[in-house]
Amino acid sequence: EGTEEEWTYNGKWPVEEPSVLRGIEGDKGLVLKDKAAHHAISSKFDKPITNKDDTLVVQYEVKLQAGLECGGAYMKLLQDNKALHAEEFSNASPYIIMFGPDKCGSTNKVHFIFRHKNPKTGEYEEKHLKNTPMARITKQSSLYTLIVKPDQTYEIKVDGEQVRQGSLLEDFLPAVNPAEEIDDPNDTKPEDWVEEAKIADPDASKPEDWDE
Repeated sequence: EGTEEEWTYNGKWPVEEPSVLRGIEGDKGLVLKDKAAHHAISSKFDKPITNKDDTLVVQYEVKLQAGLECGGAYMKLLQDNKALHAEEFSNASPYIIMFGPDKCGSTNKVHFIFRHKNPKTGEYEEKHLKNTPMARITKQSSLYTLIVKPDQTYEIKVDGEQVRQGSLLEDFLPAVNPAEEIDDPNDTKPEDWVEEAKIADPDASKPEDWDE
């Protein structure tokens, strides 16, 4: 955002039944047709959503019928923005939650990233889940579920199986809450600073009942 190169979304999306492991007859989905291309599709909610007092569930199905060598199949919940229109959507469009599988080379993970607004500065910062679960790279359909609760906890499921759970305040980098102690980059040692860990006390004396 601001410095990130914007991608060109030129991948085509037909709506059709799968060609591999067809499953339910007549069950259709968005199918990527172009290799090595960026695909995107977006849609607005009727009104902004909030999970201030409710549990938020983000869930969708992915079917890698042609396998996956390098690419992501994740989704974003976009930030409410009066200037945002579907035809203007890009990878730099501000979002609140990013969730879903991503694989390239040795990288294989289920992203969970949220953008947190600093209550003091008003600026947004990305918070990345530290120990991400692995995506399921098979030609069968996989159901990815993210549950975010009002008590600042989360749960990730793949095909209904819990693969990660924890706290939004503890499991992400950079941390949501600042460290209790922050190093002062401008502090300096005084001129009479002594490096020795122990210093002899010149006024010390042995007690009268000292036993050698």
